[in-house]
Amino acid sequence: MSTLSQLLLNQWQGIRGLTYDYLALLSTEQLALRLPFETSQSLGYQFWCMTGAAESYLRKLETGAWPGFACSLDGAGLLTPELIREKMQATDAQMEEVLAEMPLEEPLANGQPAYEVVMQMIKHEMHHHGQLINFLYCHHLPIPASWQDEWALSYD
Repeated sequence: MSTLSQLLLNQWQGIRGLTYDYLALLSTEQLALRLPFETSQSLGYQFWCMTGAAESYLRKLETGAWPGFACSLDGAGLLTPELIREKMQATDAQMEEVLAEMPLEEPLANGQPAYEVVMQMIKHEMHHHGQLINFLYCHHLPIPASWQDEWALSYD
């Protein structure tokens, strides 16, 4: 694995680890929570989008072109924290395999350097962390210790 691949994998694993820490504190019922405005998506939607985006970006890495958004949680049954984690972990394992083999400095079929796709994945996950913080404060959800440290969160 190249130094760049290892660096990006470490960044991904760090941000995804924070996602898992948040998810571990949720119940299935809490995934239905919404923010107090009409067009709010649910808390579960945030995890659905993170899961599908990572899967879709990974397919882009493998094929060199955007395949369209698709999420393995669609049609998978009742959305639960455990199911979300299972799907995310499968993508994480696949990503590790792809990064071990792919020269990230080289352009994909569409001309975009492969490392930029990994950066898009990381930025997308971080965007949703901002959304998750909104849910945390709005619904007084517990703050994971890792989020207290990483994002300087507290109820003080």
